[in-house]
Amino acid sequence: MTIQLTTLSNGFRILTDHLPHLGTITSGLWVGVGARNERPEINGISHFLEHMIFKGTKSRDALAIALEIENRGGEFNAYTDYDVTAYYTQMAAKHVEVSCEIIGDIVLNSTFPQDEVEKERGVVIQEIGRYADEPEDVAYEALRRTAFEGQALGRPILGPRENVAGFGREHLFDYVARYDPRRMVYVVSGNVDHDTVVRRIEGMFGHLQAKDEPFHEPVASRGGAALLKRDAEQVHFMAAFPGVGTEDPGSYALRHLANILGGGMTSRLFQEIREKRGLVYSVYASPLQYIDGGALSFYAGTGPEEAEELVPVFFDELRKARDGVTAAELERSKEQLRFSVGKSLESTMRRADRFARTLLRTGEVRSIEQIFTRIDAVTSDDVAAMANRVFSGPMAVSAVGVLDRLPPYEAMQGMLEAA
Repeated sequence: MTIQLTTLSNGFRILTDHLPHLGTITSGLWVGVGARNERPEINGISHFLEHMIFKGTKSRDALAIALEIENRGGEFNAYTDYDVTAYYTQMAAKHVEVSCEIIGDIVLNSTFPQDEVEKERGVVIQEIGRYADEPEDVAYEALRRTAFEGQALGRPILGPRENVAGFGREHLFDYVARYDPRRMVYVVSGNVDHDTVVRRIEGMFGHLQAKDEPFHEPVASRGGAALLKRDAEQVHFMAAFPGVGTEDPGSYALRHLANILGGGMTSRLFQEIREKRGLVYSVYASPLQYIDGGALSFYAGTGPEEAEELVPVFFDELRKARDGVTAAELERSKEQLRFSVGKSLESTMRRADRFARTLLRTGEVRSIEQIFTRIDAVTSDDVAAMANRVFSGPMAVSAVGVLDRLPPYEAMQGMLEAA
């Protein structure tokens, strides 16, 4: 494995991850803007642009783009997150220059035909409706809205229906024109020659000029409850607490805390709530981390009758984490996180995504050894300190379902604070 990085004169970065034993590549552009860079009136535009980017350029219509890729056995995809948008292909390594050219063409030369805008508007509105029909997704969106009240991080990536209904070609042209080369990284992972990629990408992106800084709000954690009554078989219960950013010294202590509490079948919440008491089918913890902050979130799905028993047990486990974790729990968490990182590096897509996001976030390319060092450096005292830090902050709660037996928010606060 050889990682090479070239920075063009305009700040655009090109990273190749040479894996000579592979016959395929992941090749794509990662842009360091996403839903958290949207003002309320254009919330959803990053995601809408992601949908429209493959719909035609000055030299290719949507079918021609698809044929260019699929005639070579390849695939193309994209995704939008709060702090990044990515457009990528996966193809045989011999087609790397074609891949680079297509990604450059769609990002720089898209025409956003009006008929395609109208069709894709309907598709995205249907996507919004699909999420609205999924109680777990509704609970998650309600939790974000409560934990990050009044902030872009609390608004949905897809945006509200009324925004999507109003987006036109002018919004797409305006938004993609704000892509700044200093916040763009082209990554190819696989059997690839670095100089070939640099030559091709520099010819397409080397002329771009710096733009104004994108809209950005610092993370501010809020507390409160969003309780949404709905006739359903399950109660979808979630809670969130202020977390720390990816570059905070306590970042990996937070990840270990999440893993020990709700990361797998041996986690405390799974063992106590599912295995011992049979109160849930699913329970887990997830750290939400951005460069400047985030949250630690929890989910549990239970029956309406079981909610009254579940909630006190849940908060009891969080309180106990303040007293520390065992050496065995921490060592198991380290093994699990090391395995997760190692497994991710067996996929060219996940390698490319990891390298791109880290480079955009920190300006660095980090080796697996550096990541393992951060994982292993965490002590039991670090995890206990993080638990006390996290669970002392404002608590956000959401729940969807039949909530007649769900304890009120004030009672939950007392459960967490009880001696």
